[in-house]
Amino acid sequence: MSKKILPVFIGICVIAAVTAGVALGTGLYLTGRWGAFSGQIEAADALKKIPMVIGNWRAEREETLDDASITMLKIQDSYIYRLYRNELTGATVHLTLIVGQSGRISVHTPEVCFGGKNYEKQDNPASVLIPAAVNTVNNDPSSEKKELSDTFWKLDFVSNSLDVDNKRISFYYAVGTGGEWIATRSPRKDFRMYRYLYKIQVQAHSGESGSEDNVRAFLTDCLPVIHANLLPCR
Repeated sequence: MSKKILPVFIGICVIAAVTAGVALGTGLYLTGRWGAFSGQIEAADALKKIPMVIGNWRAEREETLDDASITMLKIQDSYIYRLYRNELTGATVHLTLIVGQSGRISVHTPEVCFGGKNYEKQDNPASVLIPAAVNTVNNDPSSEKKELSDTFWKLDFVSNSLDVDNKRISFYYAVGTGGEWIATRSPRKDFRMYRYLYKIQVQAHSGESGSEDNVRAFLTDCLPVIHANLLPCR
């Protein structure tokens, strides 16, 4: 290779490498994996291992959160959003599970992401206790069980639109570090020692018969399986 051609060739390689690096960095930033804390990527990957079938509940489809929420929370690859249907009763619920930076996740409540979309909040969130019996050894049904006391916020919204058939939507939501789910009024303070957190949210239209019981039934059946698949936050 001549001396004239060599510098040009090296220059092209450098430009290509820089361009690829910028593209990769931009993608990692948008997905939240740029600057992810130790263990956070593994925790996000663990979400995908939660089964599509849990008891009588079968996930009919994977869905995508809106772009605004994904961008604000930086969770492109760090969540699951599924519609589950009970094969015996026909009841349906939406399950959302997220892992992300604690400061962002802890304050992202239904009032933030759902309020104002032609729906009005009914009263203030009420704390609900849902016990969960989990195996002391994850995914080992023969191991001894222990009782967890998961607490959720329950919040209802009612539509003010005449075009909506199911006027009321019920949300159950909580945050956690891989152990018990917690409904807390001061998540930033309570989880200030953690760099990232999980958030769980289950919602159902109250236009369906027994919708609140459907959410509780789903959580009762599925919480032990969800607990078994989550990794501890750091």
